[in-house]
Amino acid sequence: MQSRVFLLAMFLSLAPCGNAFAQERTPMGEVSLTPAQVDIKGNRAKFNEYRDVRDGVYGHIGLHHDAEETHLDFGADDIGYRDQKYELSGGGWGSHSYYLGYDQIPHNFNLNTTLHR
Repeated sequence: MQSRVFLLAMFLSLAPCGNAFAQERTPMGEVSLTPAQVDIKGNRAKFNEYRDVRDGVYGHIGLHHDAEETHLDFGADDIGYRDQKYELSGGGWGSHSYYLGYDQIPHNFNLNTTLHR
C-alpha cells in the first residue's frame, strides 16, 4: 500500500511541469518485465537477507524527456517488491535541478519476520 501511495505522489508531482515541456518534445522511455523462478539451495533467509528474491515478474520503467530549457528523468525498479526503488530528477538547463529518490531495502532476519530500515 505504501509503495502505491508513493508512486502516485511521484506521478502527481509531474503535473506542475506540464508548461515546462511546451517546447519541442522528445520523450523517450523503456518498460521491461523479467519473469523469475527461484530455486534456492541452502539457507533461504540468508540468501534474501537484504533483498526480496522470489518467483514472479520483476519490472523496470525508465522515462526521459529533454526540451530546449528543461529535462526530466524517472526510473522505477522492482515495483511492488520489498526492495523497490524510485527516482525522479529534472530541472532547467543551467538554472535549477531537483532529485527525489526512494530506495527500500529490507533486512530479513528469518522467513517469518522483517524489519524495514
